[in-house]
Amino acid sequence: MIAFLRFEITRTLRNARFLVMLIVFPVALYLIYGTQKGTAQNLTIGTLVLVSMAVYSGMGSAMFATGPQLARERQSGWMRQLRVSPISTPAWFGVKLAQAILMIIPGLVILVIVAFALGHVHLSAARLALLVGVLLAGAIPFCMLGMVIGLMFDGQAAQIAQMITLIALAFLGGIFIPWNNLPGGAQMVGKALPSYHLAQLGWDSAGGFALHASDAIVLAAWAAGLAAIAMLRWRQEATAAA
Repeated sequence: MIAFLRFEITRTLRNARFLVMLIVFPVALYLIYGTQKGTAQNLTIGTLVLVSMAVYSGMGSAMFATGPQLARERQSGWMRQLRVSPISTPAWFGVKLAQAILMIIPGLVILVIVAFALGHVHLSAARLALLVGVLLAGAIPFCMLGMVIGLMFDGQAAQIAQMITLIALAFLGGIFIPWNNLPGGAQMVGKALPSYHLAQLGWDSAGGFALHASDAIVLAAWAAGLAAIAMLRWRQEATAAA
């Protein structure tokens, strides 16, 4: 299982599109907006943008690791090979989830280094550890979302579906535009999305504020619902292939 996980991670890191869109792009945006002095939402600008870009990078990394890549595996026949291999279905899902979580770390580490070096960010070790824990655990719904996309779309369609979904989650969740600045209808939609609640948990943990159980509950509900859809789609494909 460790060898399979190592293979999956290495293959993802070799993808130039992953490196540019989910590591280079968030860092570039941070350098543009996060190095300014000042405060907003009771946080320094540097800390606010750090969390925003970390959430964006984490969502995208989790979805990329389990979405378009999974669609390509299905299209190439690799999934059929795995179905007849000794790897069990729960083990396969576990590896995909672990891969998606681990793929968040490179972008997060680079963002933290840049934020501390250039963005006037000064988080205590406890706050930084809490922020990292929140971002990693809160990425689980997006891992499941990537799986759903990868199991429902083929090839290039999965890539397009992931990018549209990621951008919509970022804008409506208040990551690129402050949630309060969105139109009323968009605010209602955004507040129901997991991106909004992950960002809230991230900002609260970075600012030393109390974390709201409602944010964690919404994320858990999304994770459970999307996992159920992914399992259903997996069984449908297994039945069709039998």
